[in-house]
Amino acid sequence: MAFELQMVVATTLILLVLLVIQGGTVPLNQGLIWGLGSRDAPKEKSAFQGRAARTVSNHIEGMLLFVPLALVIVAAEASTSLTALGAGLYVAGRLAYAPLYLLGVPYLRSAAWAVAVTGTLIIAYAAIIAAL
Repeated sequence: MAFELQMVVATTLILLVLLVIQGGTVPLNQGLIWGLGSRDAPKEKSAFQGRAARTVSNHIEGMLLFVPLALVIVAAEASTSLTALGAGLYVAGRLAYAPLYLLGVPYLRSAAWAVAVTGTLIIAYAAIIAAL
């Protein structure tokens, strides 16, 4: 399997972990009965739940950019050491960003986000070159 596809799997697994963390906070904060119910009457979320929701949202947004580009690279058989670097940077950045954001760590989380975006930009550049 191409390294870029391995990184697609890795970023999907990161999302799965984030969703489990986000969902696991409901019974702890709002109660199991409310969590299993229809949730028609909203309850206030904790600060951690808000960060978890934003982390999931941000991760999905990043995946919407990275995954299609990585698939284009693999489909075009355009994998290079540069695309592997981009994919690795993306996943490393996401792996660092998620816990930093969940724990409310400023500055470092932005640096980790920038690493992931740099990886995405590298993959985008390579996909554009492959399309020409």
